[in-house]
Amino acid sequence: MAPPFLRLAWAATYTLGMCQRAMLEKGLGASDDRVRDLTKQWAEGLRARMGIEIRASGVADIDWSTPCIVMANHQSYLDVLALHHALPRCFGIVAKSELFAVPFFGGVMRSLGCVEVDRAKTGEAIGALREAALRVRAGSTVAIFPEGTRSPGDRIAPLKKGAFLLAQLAEVPTIPIGIRGSAALMPRENTGIRPGVIELRAGPPIPPAGPGGAERRALMARVRGELSRLSGLPPIG
Repeated sequence: MAPPFLRLAWAATYTLGMCQRAMLEKGLGASDDRVRDLTKQWAEGLRARMGIEIRASGVADIDWSTPCIVMANHQSYLDVLALHHALPRCFGIVAKSELFAVPFFGGVMRSLGCVEVDRAKTGEAIGALREAALRVRAGSTVAIFPEGTRSPGDRIAPLKKGAFLLAQLAEVPTIPIGIRGSAALMPRENTGIRPGVIELRAGPPIPPAGPGGAERRALMARVRGELSRLSGLPPIG
């Protein structure tokens, strides 16, 4: 078996190759569905090549035909892989506006329903969230890691309010998903990738929160509690 750092290099090469393929096909006029198919192929291909098993539970109990926002805890870049592999439909993420300016790559991100946000411009960021809310209500699925960054893998860190503002604006249920084990396979220091198991548990949909700060804080507390319960990790910080 190759050392973890070589496996990381191989995974990066494979991911870049699949991304270039998606960009090329999108540039030649491929449909959004084709880009989503390639994303699913990437997730399964990388999972198999890295020797990673993803054990998902609760996902089949969710009605994915209903507009929703997915919120998961975040330990590793492998969390994106686990979600794309386990969920029945592809999802977009909230991403920096600079990524959308990359030729063809921006088109790939839009095909997945990604949301463009310029964090340096608060007014524009709010406008982008309002636009994202309209997309979600129209049927797009957006996945967010509300901790804002990767945790050490031993906790659920405090959550950022931006994800919950989007949930309020969209007025759709939130699907909490707890992820465990990804930090051991690929730590946030990005020193390598190891084979092993990632556990993913989806919880029951949480009803939309009403407008206002109190309602947003209540939703944040409930989601954090669910992420802790589903992942088996304590809320720390």
